[in-house]
Formats: sequence, structure tokens, C-alpha cells
Amino acid sequence: MQTKIELLDSIMGSGKTQGVIQWMLNNPQNKYLYVSPMLTEVEDRIPTACQSLEFTYPCTEEYKTKGQHLLKLLEEGCNVSFTHSLFTDLTKQHLALIRKHEYVLIVDEEVAFIEPYKGNYGRDDIVSLEKAGHIRVEEDNLGRVVWQWYDDNEMNDTAYSKLKRMSDLGMLYCAKRDRKIMVVHLPIELVQSSRRVILLTYLFKGSVMESFMDLKGIEIVPFKEVVPPKTTKDVLTKAKSLITFIDTTTTKAVSNLSMSSTWYSKNATTADLEKVSNAIFSVYRKFGDKESFIFTAPKSLADYEYVKEERLKRNIIHKKMPKDVDWIYCGTKATNMWSHKSIAVHAYNRYVNTAIKAYLQDYGNPPNDDMFALSEMVQWIFRTCIRNDEPLQLCILNDRMRGLLCNWLNGN
Repeated sequence: MQTKIELLDSIMGSGKTQGVIQWMLNNPQNKYLYVSPMLTEVEDRIPTACQSLEFTYPCTEEYKTKGQHLLKLLEEGCNVSFTHSLFTDLTKQHLALIRKHEYVLIVDEEVAFIEPYKGNYGRDDIVSLEKAGHIRVEEDNLGRVVWQWYDDNEMNDTAYSKLKRMSDLGMLYCAKRDRKIMVVHLPIELVQSSRRVILLTYLFKGSVMESFMDLKGIEIVPFKEVVPPKTTKDVLTKAKSLITFIDTTTTKAVSNLSMSSTWYSKNATTADLEKVSNAIFSVYRKFGDKESFIFTAPKSLADYEYVKEERLKRNIIHKKMPKDVDWIYCGTKATNMWSHKSIAVHAYNRYVNTAIKAYLQDYGNPPNDDMFALSEMVQWIFRTCIRNDEPLQLCILNDRMRGLLCNWLNGN
């Protein structure tokens, strides 16, 4: 079985994705699965850039689910691009076909190999199912949830059918400290079923991904068949020359506020949120306009479309801010949609998700919060005009996040 992953660790803007596309075109004898989180990548860029390979992607026009269509495409041995959200719909049939056709799996850097569980089943479900003997949690096997309710006729299309499928694929795990802390693993059988797995990423060392791979006993070896045309030093030197840090009196006044997820959701007062709102708006008013400006902060407080029904409650949308100004999710990657933006405000102090960190700590592989925060932040910054080698005016509100970025730009 495949127990290693070939790693291409290269900075954004170095040309690694284009290099891998050309590598696929030069090796048409392989069958490919290309996984990315962005629909624009899987439905547009990859099929367009690899026309001779006739890439296709799952849809629901003639099938009930994308998972069903993916199964049909795999049966036919097609080259397929799809988003990582389909991982939870994979079955043993999918994996058997991947193994049969000896697919080469290319995983874009933005795919999370471990995520917090956000489904319909919670601690009470897990505890009651475990107590009834329908599942067991194997703490000597990384907390894997194992399904033991074998009456398949009863379990088809029931409330627990998806839980059973995820358990059967080894995707659902619990932390030792609390059954409430559940995480979802990318099915490692997907790695083992593929003939080769090539991972495109940046800042792998110390990342959540490295912790996960180490936990799973997956060997990481370099992918040497693609050499990006630009080095990290090249990109960093260029980025440093293009970024101008901007501030206002109002932004300096909030730099020592926590701005973490917990702070925003639980600890920040209404006055604190108003200060952050004023800081973001001060940059918009002094430096930007609707076409050039983007910002990031928690969606629950900052995305107008998300909070418009609760505008009198907690939010940081300034009353003078245009309603359609662009809020961009802090974890946004793999898209050029905002490459025209030249004024950016980052108002979010990031840490590894609590459930993921607790789980990895329980099993001896804690990730590095600073590496996570830096990696996510620089990916977000590289969604802007800096991708086009154009000057960017950047405001990082939180002191910790700004320090991480400055150290990175200086090669530390």
C-alpha cells in the first residue's frame, strides 16, 4: 500500500501549480485526480489548462449527488478534478476504483487533511451510541470511531447513515479528553489507494498538516520532477518591495486587543468591537474605495450578507461602510478573484482550531500556532494585487500577526 506522500513545498507565486499542470500534460499516460477547495479551480482552471487530458468534474445535473457522479467518472477511468468537500461522500467503491485505475492523486495545498467535525452528530450522539455498543472509540488507535451496528437494512438512509460511512472509512475521531471534541480525517485509504500522491503546499514544517502526517505514520519525500521557476528568496524579496504597511491613529489604538476567535465571540465588549469597526473604517476612508479595499475578520461579525438580519447585534460593520465592500474569509486560498485589490486590512489574530489542537495534543503531535497563523495570513495576502507584482498597502491590526509577517518578510 502507498504509505508516502511526495511533497512540493514552494511559496505562493513561485509557479508550482503551473509547473504541476505542465508535468501532467507531459505525462498523459497517467490517470489523474486533482483536488482543490475552489470550484473555480476544479471546474475552470484545471479542465481549461489540461484540455488534452480531458479533465471533467462531478456535478448534480443528472445525479442525485456529486459523490454518485464521481463514482461513475471513476468507473470510466476519467481524469477528474473535484473539491475536498467530496471526501466525506467517498465510499469503499470509490477507493476500489481509484486503486483499480492506479490514479495519481494531486492534492492542492489548501486541502485540510484534518478538520473539526461540523456535522449533525454531537457529544450526546457519540456517548449514547457508545453506551449502546453501536460504536466504539479506539483510544489506542488515535481515537477512531468504529461502527459496530451491522444491520445495514436498518442503517440505509437513516439519521446515522453518514456517520456509519465516515466511520467505515476511518474518517471520524474523538479526542481523549472529551467525546465532544471530534475531528474528521481525510480518509487515509485515499492515500493508500492511489498509485502516487503529490502534495502542493508552503510552510509545511510545523504545520497542522505535518502533525497529521506524522500522526498517521505517512512518510514525506520530496517531489523532484517539478522545479518552480521562482525561489522563495525571489518571491520574498519582491513581496517586501511591494508591501507598504499603513496605519491610522485609530488602528494603532487597537493593536494590543486580542482579536482572536474567542475574544470576538465571547470576551470583546461592544465598545471593543466599535473600536475595531472604527479602525477598519479609518483605513477605508483614508486610503481606499469600494473597488480597491478588502478586509478580514470573523464572518459572524464582518460579512454583511451573513449578519444583515442581525445588524443591531454584535458586528463590526461601520455604519458608513458601503454594504457591498469586500469582506474576504481569512483562510481564502487558490483564487485570483481579488487580485485587483490594493488596500487590505487584516483584523483577525489566528490560532489553530481548538478541537484540532486538542485532538493532536492528546495524541502527542501538537501543531505550531505561529506557523498556522503565518501560513494562513500570507496566503490571504497573496490573493491581492501582489499576485500581479503590483504595490499593496497593508494594515495588520493585531501586534502578534504583524510581527509574524514582518519576521517572514525578513526571511526569519
